Amino acid sequence: MIGSLGAWRPLVAAIGCCAVVACADRGSPTAAATPQAKGAWYQVYFASDKAELDGRGSMILDRVADIAKRNEDVRVSVIGKTDRVGAPDANMALSEARAERVRNALIDSGVPSSRIDTSWVGERKQDMRTPDDIAEQRDRVVDVLVQLPN
Repeated sequence: MIGSLGAWRPLVAAIGCCAVVACADRGSPTAAATPQAKGAWYQVYFASDKAELDGRGSMILDRVADIAKRNEDVRVSVIGKTDRVGAPDANMALSEARAERVRNALIDSGVPSSRIDTSWVGERKQDMRTPDDIAEQRDRVVDVLVQLPN
């Protein structure tokens, strides 16, 4: 038999402490700001037909900016994309607006514009190939590549 509820309190407290430590460790600026490979790749997603950053996108860009500010040799490539809903010309303009939004957010966070390469491809070069007029969240994205020197 398990016994009284009081016997479980130390176990619950220990589990709670472990969860707090794990969350605190994830937010460690040193761990988050150090790319593990020659480059790190991030993706910032957008709502359909929109170029506004959401909270998650802003958090990702804060991390990228922190990496770039810690190492002045880092370059950042920003590539705007769209899904295949809408006209190709409109999608090209939307992918440009998304890429510029990401670029400007990085600049606002202290990354020098001279270290940011910005491009856009509209509905070409999608991660998930779909027919025309099929909405695909994973294609409404800006790819952000943190590049370290050779």
